[in-house]
Amino acid sequence: MSQSLLATVTGAFLVWEALLLIPMVPGKLVDTRDFSSLPRWQYNSFNVCLTSLGLASFVVAGFALANQHWAFAAALVLSLGYIAVFAADLGAVFPVVPDPLPVQLLVLEAIALASAGVGAVVAIQGMRL
Repeated sequence: MSQSLLATVTGAFLVWEALLLIPMVPGKLVDTRDFSSLPRWQYNSFNVCLTSLGLASFVVAGFALANQHWAFAAALVLSLGYIAVFAADLGAVFPVVPDPLPVQLLVLEAIALASAGVGAVVAIQGMRL
């Protein structure tokens, strides 16, 4: 695979992950769990982390599409961030709330976790070139 194709695929995966993340914002469309049991600072910090992850994905995707080689390393870091976030939620590590994980959220997170793994592999391949 050429670098430009890998860069395009990397950018696409980052945009895909960010778009998957948007409806999963805690307390909104898909994630209807009640987070009132979490301290406010913890809830706000988690939202800042998710927002930063999504925005950084759009920025790095742009650089990947511009064939910036360093974007592969940044994409790997972001992919690992997505993997950590989704694995922590699916594994009931964080956030832990009394409400069960909604089925729609479970499905979206499983898809996002798998595609983040593929995105990490693509980013590693891009770093090798």
